[in-house]
Amino acid sequence: MVDLAGVLKVVNVAWEKALGYRPDEMVGRPLAKFADDGDRAIVLKLLNPRILEKEPGPIELALRCKDGSYRAFLWDRRRVVGEQSMFITGKDITEKKKLEITQSLRDYDLFAAARKGRTPA
Repeated sequence: MVDLAGVLKVVNVAWEKALGYRPDEMVGRPLAKFADDGDRAIVLKLLNPRILEKEPGPIELALRCKDGSYRAFLWDRRRVVGEQSMFITGKDITEKKKLEITQSLRDYDLFAAARKGRTPA
């Protein structure tokens, strides 16, 4: 659960398993602290109730793990009625993203090789 200012109020054990932080290391800290600086706009979009009303679908946002790596998540969110809070739930899509990037690199290699008139190794 996160308040509309972006501060994590409650995290469950899944957060610890996915990111490596203990709950007490996350609760009370802004969600944006766990995102890359370039993704701050995505964090704001995730937590904006007006955007939720207009675009209720999931939002992709990666978070920084305790070891410094990143994991990609597809986030769903819903307002908590009567409170200035949201429940956010993330589905880890890191492996899927790795496969997509690997395939894109292979496609690029094929394209570049074809332009040079040779086949890739």
